[in-house]
Amino acid sequence: MNPIANNVALAFSFFLCISFFPLLNALPDITKTCDKVKHKELCIGSFKESYLGRYVPDNAEPDVLASIIIKIVVNNASDVSRNLKTTVLEGPVPLTPEVRAKYGICDQEVVSAMKELDKVRTAMEARNHRSEKLNMKAAVTNVENCEKELKQVEAQLPDKKQFEEVTVLKELLENIDDIIKTVD
Repeated sequence: MNPIANNVALAFSFFLCISFFPLLNALPDITKTCDKVKHKELCIGSFKESYLGRYVPDNAEPDVLASIIIKIVVNNASDVSRNLKTTVLEGPVPLTPEVRAKYGICDQEVVSAMKELDKVRTAMEARNHRSEKLNMKAAVTNVENCEKELKQVEAQLPDKKQFEEVTVLKELLENIDDIIKTVD
């Protein structure tokens, strides 16, 4: 190849890469969707933190964003469950039987919420909005139950951070619930 053809090919390749660069790093305008939820800042913050650098179309529909946020929440719920189990099994402070039992119940509720979220995702794929809403309500209720269990022994908790994690998880679920209510 001659030098001019090499330069043209190089320039064209560079132009092509530059043209697609914004698409690869763009975040969709999720503010419209997050404006409709109770915990707006948490909605935007969790999405941007978890999906930075991944491609999602700017015009993504609420159900697509809800599906993405469900993945974020499932990861968050897994972390909460792991932290609850770690505190019970390996915590620096021995727990009373009552607190240990509350942690166990709370963990079961978080695991149940994750299962409900899987059902929500399946219902979304099938466009079964009734099931989406029912399973989402069950997931929120599961985490509310966990929060109530920990609230009963809040003064005895070795780490208040876990109570806060459960509260954030509940708020994330409420956001998904709010988004799902807008999809019909």
